[in-house]
Amino acid sequence: MTNKLEINDLECIRNEKSIFQNLTFKVESSQTILITGKNGSGKTSLLRIIAGFIVNYKGEILFNSKKINDFNKLIADFKFVGQKNSLKENLTVQQNIELWQYLYQTTIDIDQITGPLNIKSFLDKDVSSLSDGQRKRVSLSRLTISQSKVWLLDEPLVYLDADKVKLLGSLIDKHNKDGGMTIYSSNTKNNLDYNKLINMDNYALL
Repeated sequence: MTNKLEINDLECIRNEKSIFQNLTFKVESSQTILITGKNGSGKTSLLRIIAGFIVNYKGEILFNSKKINDFNKLIADFKFVGQKNSLKENLTVQQNIELWQYLYQTTIDIDQITGPLNIKSFLDKDVSSLSDGQRKRVSLSRLTISQSKVWLLDEPLVYLDADKVKLLGSLIDKHNKDGGMTIYSSNTKNNLDYNKLINMDNYALL
């Protein structure tokens, strides 16, 4: 099945102030969208609106022709990974993975989770002992567990070197080929392959 996400005339409102407006675009299965723009232009807000975390907006969001909002959105279809890694610092990487599997009510072979982003070598380490780059890779590895159709990644390339960016790119390629889609924000020069670029500066009211 081909999945389609449609954003129609979207306006983000925060503290009674419009952050961006008149934003319209479409994403289909196998596609990757890159979101760029200055700090404060609404990159993170856009991703959080689609994920269902921000409900104060105007416009329409459709997923497979059905309108989504905070009441009827199927959260399993959307996976947001933010700049904050949201890892349990007092647990090992292995324990964090086990917690995610419990929360997502799924069991996936550990090699399928650790292999794509090469995190197997520090499974037994406490998260608090990891480098920023290692934490980022562990955080992104939850994507393989979530089985969500739409990946929403906020600055996923921060702390990743060129080799690790390639690993993430391969993970996204597989997800997209399996019928998924990816929307990610970035202001770095070493970006992933993408089908469309949206510059939030063109819609921001700064």
